[in-house]
Formats: sequence, C-alpha cells, structure tokens
Amino acid sequence: MEQALNRLIISFFIVFSLGLGSSIAKETSRGENLFNKNCIDCHLNPELKAPSPDSLRMMSKQSIIQSMESGIMKMQSAGLSQSEISAIAEYLQPVDSSKKTNGFCIGEPSLKIGPTWNSWGNSLDQKRFQEESVSRINIENISNLETKWVFGIPETGRIRSQPSVAGGLLFFGSQSGLVYAIDAESGCIWWTYKAKAEVRNAIAVDLDESNLPIDIYFGDFEGRVYRLDAISGKEKWIKKPNEHPLTTITGSITIYENEIFIPLSSIEIVTAINKDYECCTFRGGIVAMNKFTGETKWKYHTVNEPIETGFNDAHTKKWGPSGVPVWSSPTIDIKRGRIYFGTGQNYSAPATNMSDSIIAIDLNTGKKVWSFQSDDDDIWNGSCVRDRINCDFDIGANFDFGASPVLISDASKGDLIIAGQKSGMLYAIDPDKGKTIWKKRIGKGGEHGGVHWSLSSDGKKIFVPVGDIGNHPKAIGDSRSGVYAYDPFSGDELWSYDAVINCIDETFECYSGFSAAISSTNDVVFAGNLNGILYAISTKNGEPVWEFNTRKEFQSINLIPANGGTIDATGPVISEKMIYINSGYGGYGKLPGNALIAFEIID
Repeated sequence: MEQALNRLIISFFIVFSLGLGSSIAKETSRGENLFNKNCIDCHLNPELKAPSPDSLRMMSKQSIIQSMESGIMKMQSAGLSQSEISAIAEYLQPVDSSKKTNGFCIGEPSLKIGPTWNSWGNSLDQKRFQEESVSRINIENISNLETKWVFGIPETGRIRSQPSVAGGLLFFGSQSGLVYAIDAESGCIWWTYKAKAEVRNAIAVDLDESNLPIDIYFGDFEGRVYRLDAISGKEKWIKKPNEHPLTTITGSITIYENEIFIPLSSIEIVTAINKDYECCTFRGGIVAMNKFTGETKWKYHTVNEPIETGFNDAHTKKWGPSGVPVWSSPTIDIKRGRIYFGTGQNYSAPATNMSDSIIAIDLNTGKKVWSFQSDDDDIWNGSCVRDRINCDFDIGANFDFGASPVLISDASKGDLIIAGQKSGMLYAIDPDKGKTIWKKRIGKGGEHGGVHWSLSSDGKKIFVPVGDIGNHPKAIGDSRSGVYAYDPFSGDELWSYDAVINCIDETFECYSGFSAAISSTNDVVFAGNLNGILYAISTKNGEPVWEFNTRKEFQSINLIPANGGTIDATGPVISEKMIYINSGYGGYGKLPGNALIAFEIID
C-alpha cells in the first residue's frame, strides 16, 4: 500500500512538473514574441542608447517590470497588459536578484582624514586632477599597480555612477536605485539606501573643515534630488527641482558654499519616438538649491516656453522650441561669481541660440552673463532614426557639449575656459566675455566623440580623450581616436597617443576609442577605452606606461557575479595609492558589465 501511494505521489509530481515546465515554456515563448514585436527594434538600434538584450538580462525581473510600468519605458509599454509585461520580463531570463551576500562591514564606520575625490571633476574647476601631494602614484611605481578587489553591482548591465571618495568611504549609485557606501580600502559595505529610481551621476560629497564627509547629494533618473547623511545613509530630504515629468538628472551635482547646482536633462528624446506624444516641451537648464533645506534659490532655463507649432502626421500636437539639456556637472568660477555649463541640441523646431553652447550664469541671481554657440540648427530626437513622425525638420548633428567646461587659471597668462565637443572641436573661451580665443579640430566627431564626457588638466596642459569611432553623417575628416595633450593658451598640440587597434571586427571588442571621462596626476593620465582596456599614459610625452584589460569575469568581493565590458561615461577616480574604475556599459550596442574595480600600488 505504501509503495503504491509513493508511486502515485511520484507520478503526480512528474505530471505536475511536466505541466509546469510546459506552462513556463509557453510563457517564455510568448514573452519572446512580445519582445520581438514591441521592443527589439529599439534595443538593437545603437543610435537610441537603449540597453542591448544582453544588458537587459543582467537586470532583475522586478527592475524590468518597474521600468516598463512606471519608469523610463512606461510610455513605450503603454499598450501592453500587466501579463504581457511580465511575460517579456520572464523571457529575458534575468539573474535572480534574490541571491544576496552579507558583504557588510563589521562594526561602525571609522572615518579617516585623507585623500578625497568628492565630486565628478574633483574640483570646482572640473580639472579631474589629483595633486602630487595627495596621490602617491607616479611613473616610478606605476608597474606596481595591481587589482585589489572587485565589487559586483547587482541588477545592472551598465555602471553610470562614478564613485566618490571621502573619509575612507566610497559612495556610488546604481541602475537599480541602490546607493552604496563601502569601505574604500576593503570594499565591504557600510550601508545602502534605495532611491526611487536609477542613480547614474557621481555622488557629490559635502565635506567639513577636516575634509570629512557630512552629507551626500545625488539625482535620480526621474528628476529627484536626494540629501543623505554620509555616515549613516539616513535620508534628510528628497526634492523635485523641475516640474516637467520627463526630467532626469544625468550630470552630477556641484556643491559650492550653501548651494547645490543641479543640471537638468530629460528622456524626451526617447518618448519622441511615439507618434502619439506631443513633441516636445522639455526645457533644459540649471537649478540652484539651498543645500540644507532643498529650497530653490533660482532656476535658469536654456530655452523659452514652448508653444504649439502644428500637428504631426498622426494628428498629434507639436510643440517648440524645446530641449537644450545640460548633461554634465557645472563649473564654478569663484573669482567672477559665475557658473559655466555646456548644452545639447534642440528636440523640436525651431532651433534656438543656446543649443550646443557654453553658457555663463551669475551664481547669485541665476541671470545669464554670456553664451557661446558653436553650431546652430542642431535639432534632433529619437524619432529622427525611426519613422521621423516627430522629426519633420532637417536633422541636426546631435553634437552636444557633454563634457564639463574646464577653468584654467595662470598667474601670468590669465584665465581660460576649455571646452570639448562631440563634433571633434576644442575651444578656448574668454571667461569674461565669452569670446573665442582659439579653436581647433582634434577629431572627426560622432556619437561617441570627438570629445564626449570630459577633459582633464594639470593647469599647464589640457588632456583630451577622442572617441571618433563609427560613421556619422556630419563627421569631418579622418578618425583620430586617442588621447592628446594641448597647451591651453596657444592650442598647440604637445603630444599624442593614438588608439591601438588590435582587431578589425565591427564590434566593441575591437573598437578603440576614448569616450569615457579621463583623470590625471602630475605623472599619469588614466583613460578607459570603449574596448574595456584601462590605460595609464605619461603626462610628459604621451607614452603608455601601464594597461589592464577589464573585459573579463572577476571573483567579486561581495560574491555577486561580476564582469567588465566597455568603459564609457564615468572615469577613473584617483586616491592616495588607489584607483577606482567602472567597467560595463550596456547600450549603443556596447559591452555590458557590472564591475567596480579597485587598483592599489603594491609597495
């Protein structure tokens, strides 16, 4: 009797399992069909910046569903039911986000007075430079730079939040919205905080008189700004500095005295693909907020209020002018009491006179002092590379000033603003009146640069990364991918490091261009390549002195599966004897990854 009962139970579970397996297979097949019908065109189109299917598979099912129901893909998913959204997420077979590690430090944080990199550019002038008095890394010991630990960031295929260092803590955000404070030396976790949406900017750290962290500030993908206690991660306030529903914060917040300055960008270039979307109404700009209360002091918009301009071919209203987002961290000029920033293109007609510009604003009033425009008639949105339903104008180049302007000061030669553009142009601008001192073509330009995310400077030289991969209809001349040094006052080229091409396949394993932000010390420029290799280059002569291929799997310190990929957007962070770099950038067809890598000089 017992044997018969056991056979009956086993038979039941076999039938049940077969039925369950068949149900899962059907749901997966349904999800694949839905994904191929509704999603795949965008996610295979590198011009739309959408994460690739491989990158999506590194997210959790919950994160994918959230993105489609209430996040960035809400409008694109509006025609799908909850069960269809769930089926798509199931098909992508994401990693199991329930597999967690305890990876936490023991005890309480013990703050250490020491080196900081407490913002995107490590200074108000956005030089991305670490002083010799701080960094011990030099030409003599660079060969001793070795991997110390790797932190695997869960639920992501791209890492957009550059880490910041202060008090012995390392702060960074993630695609899932989780913000971390980890030990800068060991990599263990001190605390985490769950923001309401993706955090893809560098954490801005407010320091006390002893150079120890007090508060941290960051923005999320849905346009919120957060203030947290740096030691405990306790939330102090959350504010929304801009009313437009598609506002996002990509550039990093700048802290100066009692204010924080927030750059405004948006995802409207993506929603413009939708024929039923009234394109376009977003206005870029800068918001000044009191850092203690979060109250707005002033707001400056880069484009006037939009008005109705007709209808598209789907009989949906059109609006303009619009766009002119600010993608990068603002630069502060203490001497003149000004803030400088670069802008992007218009999203809809008409073109305006502050797209593709460097703009100077009075720090106290928020009033414009001057603006310099490099290119006019640059109008572009995502519809321009699809059916053009919201792109019934001459397509512009989409050549943003995506890199923060660098302020150079010399006791005998004076002051200059150096600005690099995706067009491949480099400009020196008079900070008093906004006039061009010199300009030079240093690359052909394209979606990944020319100059994409940053410059770096030791005050005597300007170090410039050039992407220049792929084809672009507005590109001029031959590709010149590499890292180059220029005299900021004359514009003369001092040395060049031309990117090395080791293979010829049309893939990002082979593409060799420098789109990501770069950083420097007195001796060394650190630059990450689109193919995943991190280089150290001599500041004296442009000779490579060290390299490391991040494009591989790592054993992570927090036991989350980790691999590197394309290095883009964020750049190296330099501490006393350590370097930190993000590796992995799903989107544009690039190589996804989720590795935060720490290197250390081994004595």
